[in-house]
Amino acid sequence: MKTIRIQLIIIFLSFSNFLLSQHTFEKIITQPEDQVINSVIEDNDGNYFLVGRFKNIEATRNSGYIIKLDSSGNLMQEKIISLNDTLSSLFLNIHFFNNQYYIIGSGIINYPDTSKLWYLKLNTNLEIEDEKILPIPYGRWFSYMNSIIDSDTNLVITGYTTRVDDTYNYNNDAFFYKLNINGDSLVSKFYTSTTPLYFSFDIIESYDSTSYYAFVSHFESTSGGQKLILNKNLDSLSIDPIPLGIYDYYSPIFINEDDVLLCGKGSPDQSELYALNVISINDQTELIDYNSFKIEGNNREHPAMYNGVSKKEDNIYIGGTSNLDYANPYWSSSDSWFHLIKINTDITPVWEYWYGGDAYYFLYSILATNDGGCIMVGNRYDYETQDQERDIYIVKVDHDGLIVWTQEIPGNKQKTTVYPNPGTNLLNIITGNKVLDFELINLNGQVEIKQILISDANTINIESLKSGIYFYRLIDDKNGTIETGKWIKR
Repeated sequence: MKTIRIQLIIIFLSFSNFLLSQHTFEKIITQPEDQVINSVIEDNDGNYFLVGRFKNIEATRNSGYIIKLDSSGNLMQEKIISLNDTLSSLFLNIHFFNNQYYIIGSGIINYPDTSKLWYLKLNTNLEIEDEKILPIPYGRWFSYMNSIIDSDTNLVITGYTTRVDDTYNYNNDAFFYKLNINGDSLVSKFYTSTTPLYFSFDIIESYDSTSYYAFVSHFESTSGGQKLILNKNLDSLSIDPIPLGIYDYYSPIFINEDDVLLCGKGSPDQSELYALNVISINDQTELIDYNSFKIEGNNREHPAMYNGVSKKEDNIYIGGTSNLDYANPYWSSSDSWFHLIKINTDITPVWEYWYGGDAYYFLYSILATNDGGCIMVGNRYDYETQDQERDIYIVKVDHDGLIVWTQEIPGNKQKTTVYPNPGTNLLNIITGNKVLDFELINLNGQVEIKQILISDANTINIESLKSGIYFYRLIDDKNGTIETGKWIKR
């Protein structure tokens, strides 16, 4: 096993603050290599563990990647772990159970013939205590997976593999794999399909713990998405169409003992095909509530890649990417946003905010946190300065969806504060600089307000602005843009 320690360059976009026992921060982790974070969990101490993959330049291959942050977003630990003798390996899911960390990943031994399922158990110091390599059918490799720890403390995994068929087309095949907590294989089911659109995205255990509900797409032609009911041996019992044709990236959670909440693509008449379509269904897969969320205009929405629905006590969050570039989803030259909505159990919004917008952002997972807020993890890519190497972008908000922060201006020990945020009619700016230019910009990139700040304390009347999300920047003659941020008008 090869473990590599590296030095991270961390750019703090904001300074974490403590407010009503809630921490908020916004951070980029950047390196010359390409980085992707797929999943995030929180431990009992409020620390965050993020897993994904890291492209090692020297080895020219992907490796598993772990980052540990404290509750304020400070880096505590990081590791790159490679599966021996593989061409490429990565981590996809992480679980915290009985003070141990369980990671599920994959490795390609010989492309395209031999791939493995990768199980690791780590202690709280991220030291590997156990590792297992498990076989899958010859000629397939993992393209996607999600997993749970069920009531019997078994790891239950679903997703889809990819293979090259006889005509050299890429086909996707759903799979189900069950391990005990020690990583020993209990049972597996690998489907074989003649269609490339044969996906399984998520699995949950039924509320009575007698079966599993897998959420799949294009298993049958009756609708885009289906709920596949499996027994504890992973045998198929029945399949139900998902109401309203919702499909893909479901992220199912129970909102009570009967009802499951889902988010996916599709809508009744396809008018909201590229929106975050959220539904709740009962145990018979009947529709209870429906709502859709989308940024204004023709921008396309996409549910978070691995986990876009999360609940902690009474706080329910939905996440996705606004303005996803379907033609170039990872390296786009467009601007996009993390899109986060807090909802009630009937799917009415409590609030709805966007984060990013100055580069291309892609959301992989969200997590409702112990303090009532939410953390979002994904990528940021700036095509003007980067060449197919992405940075990690992490945003932790409070229960109001806000990042409460101040930021130091370079070369000045005093801090700049823009408040209130959100605000209504007046915007206050406190800065140590004598002369600064202030610009407030709408989502279309148009400058709505431009004003010269000539004192430490400034007040701007913004009563004429429409409610919505804006970006601001502070500029001085010597350093150019010295600070940017997001501001919301109620």
